[in-house]
Amino acid sequence: MEEVKKNKGVFFGQIPFNVFRKWAALLCLLFPLSASAQTDSTLSPTKFYQLVARFHPLVRQANLLEDIAQRELQMSRGGFDPKLRSIINRKSFEGKDYYNLFNTELKVPTWPGMDIKAGFERNVEAITRSETQTPKTGLQYLGLAIPLGQGLFTDTRRTALKQAKVGLKLADAERLKEVNKILFSSAKEYWDWYFQFKQMQLAETAFQLANERYQAVKQRVLIGEEAPIDTVEAKIFQQDRSIFSLQSRVDEKNSRLQVSNYLWGDDDTPMELLEGARPGLANEAFRPLSDDWLDSLKSLAMIHHPELKKISYSLEQLDLEHRLAKEMLKPQLNVHYSWLSRVDSSLWSSQSIDRNYKIGADFGFPIFLRKERGKLGLLKTKMLQGRLELLQTKRNIQLEIQTNFNELKNLETLIVLQNQMVDNYQRLREGELKKFNNGESSVFLINSREQKLIESQIKSAYLLARFQKQKASIWYAAGKNPLLL
Repeated sequence: MEEVKKNKGVFFGQIPFNVFRKWAALLCLLFPLSASAQTDSTLSPTKFYQLVARFHPLVRQANLLEDIAQRELQMSRGGFDPKLRSIINRKSFEGKDYYNLFNTELKVPTWPGMDIKAGFERNVEAITRSETQTPKTGLQYLGLAIPLGQGLFTDTRRTALKQAKVGLKLADAERLKEVNKILFSSAKEYWDWYFQFKQMQLAETAFQLANERYQAVKQRVLIGEEAPIDTVEAKIFQQDRSIFSLQSRVDEKNSRLQVSNYLWGDDDTPMELLEGARPGLANEAFRPLSDDWLDSLKSLAMIHHPELKKISYSLEQLDLEHRLAKEMLKPQLNVHYSWLSRVDSSLWSSQSIDRNYKIGADFGFPIFLRKERGKLGLLKTKMLQGRLELLQTKRNIQLEIQTNFNELKNLETLIVLQNQMVDNYQRLREGELKKFNNGESSVFLINSREQKLIESQIKSAYLLARFQKQKASIWYAAGKNPLLL
């Protein structure tokens, strides 16, 4: 018995003082850490979002949409590139030359729809047709081709260029939509990790407290102050909390891996969070939201939401195509004129413009216009579909923002009530400890109070994580992301 007394230490009431001191130190872990206690291993939400937005493959893939749109714009501008064309044809049969044709031309398309062309042609030999024959030295020419019917106000190349310019804005809206989607998904995983991390901390603290209490009860049994059966009860609590602690570690590890899935290096190497990494604090950003904030968010969403922008830009492209379809209802009437000059003439100005020339026109008109009218009707239907989709999408966005806001306001109330419950459970536990020190309570009651306290703190962490995920949901519903706040 004397040997046991040497090892039991100094008592505080009926509890060994060294055990009581350890309990008091461990209780500090039951409360959220302050910001000053965070170390360099803390991965804050903002830092996490920045890493995802910078290196995640899907974000980088979304950023390529703008590059694709730029290439398409470049392709559409190619419709206005000057074109150099040369044709050489010669026929000889049984020693007789039938024709020797050569024509080289530079054609320059212009925005108003006319084409400017300049070139040289030489068509000679005995059997060459008279309407194409030229002097031996050839002819040089400068001319215009002007559409007076179909293509006067717009044409395929002008429409394609305008659509490509709208496509740049459409690609940016699509890029923002994809980035928002990835950041929203990463935000949910981050705050799940936050909850699992806090639960692991609380579970480990609960196990240490139960283990310290088990050791203390064993000592009291040895000195005859407690019945041996009390060690069984203390051991059960220790085992139960050990199981909870082990499971929470696995859950935190798996959740950390899910967060790591969004982290990549600048060399396309997947990154992984280290064992000592910890999430930032969720309660730092816990601020009540007002109805004015909701109205402002709805107004901004109606202007800047990427989904609404996509539909609007698609309608703009359809409108351009609709104008082109109406232009195709006109008859084709193209006039072309070329001013001719001999190659051996000293200057172009020495030739009379109304003396040496080629002029012509071509006309065409489909009688029934079934293809053109069908295309026009199809585009009208698509535009109506787009406008209806825009109306419904606006309504859906407002509804989603409102429902998320209602959930946020409810979570605000729940968090306040839950924090009050944590304080009350803490008072109950402290009171039970005082009663135990005075011999008026039992290990079972202390464990029960402590269990309720830990459960309420875990629920508090869960509500904070849920609040942050709900904030991410409302921002996503409004077409924004954490980096645009």
